[in-house]
Amino acid sequence: MYIRILNRKIHYKKMGKGSPVLFVHGWGENMYKLHKLALLSSKQYCVYTIDLPGFGKSDNPAEHWGVEGYAVMIKELIEKLKLKKPHYIGHAFGSDIGIYLSSRYGNVIDHLVICASSFRRQNKISKSAQVMKNISREQTILRFLYKPIRSLYYSVLHKDSDLLKYPHIEKNFRKIVAQDLSGELRGIKNKTLILWGENDTCTPAIMAYELQSKIRRSGLHVFPDCTHDFPTEEPHLVWKEIEPFLLT
Repeated sequence: MYIRILNRKIHYKKMGKGSPVLFVHGWGENMYKLHKLALLSSKQYCVYTIDLPGFGKSDNPAEHWGVEGYAVMIKELIEKLKLKKPHYIGHAFGSDIGIYLSSRYGNVIDHLVICASSFRRQNKISKSAQVMKNISREQTILRFLYKPIRSLYYSVLHKDSDLLKYPHIEKNFRKIVAQDLSGELRGIKNKTLILWGENDTCTPAIMAYELQSKIRRSGLHVFPDCTHDFPTEEPHLVWKEIEPFLLT
């Protein structure tokens, strides 16, 4: 199904009956990333999964969107679908959106579930990347060579870079990775469950403890021997933690 939000076509799916639950995937993914977990919850709830703008079958976001732009889109989606305070479950970037949404618009959701959020980044940059950053696009000799050189650089030295994978939303990505959501944590008033993988190398588990210390009314569970993709790898274990939490 599709719905138009902020002049953009958003692809979403609805399953089950009962109180609403909204699942929001991470950067570079789509609604099917959390499908198994959503399917489990649909036995008790009316579940909504979406393709975030820029991914799946949804339109691209506006170039100025950062985390706040995506959060406003989710708020508008909730209101337009007339969802009555859905529980919000986000993974990775979806959790970042949930943090901002809860801090600024917490009245539109009920419980918040954060899975492996990258709420703050160290913004480290390699020496080679710094060289690329310092090359002026306006230099006469390099003006016409900048894009192909840059493309070759990332394809050889940074094959897994999101800048290479999703060039259509590069401006959004650059803005998002520069954002630190630490200042939003104290503003979260929704009941919050923080879930993490013990062996997460993308967002180390120490970040989970930082979140718990700064978010009031929050609980934490770390899954032993699990990675960043624990909601996909162990959906039954994850739902076992979420199910009782949503009833509190």
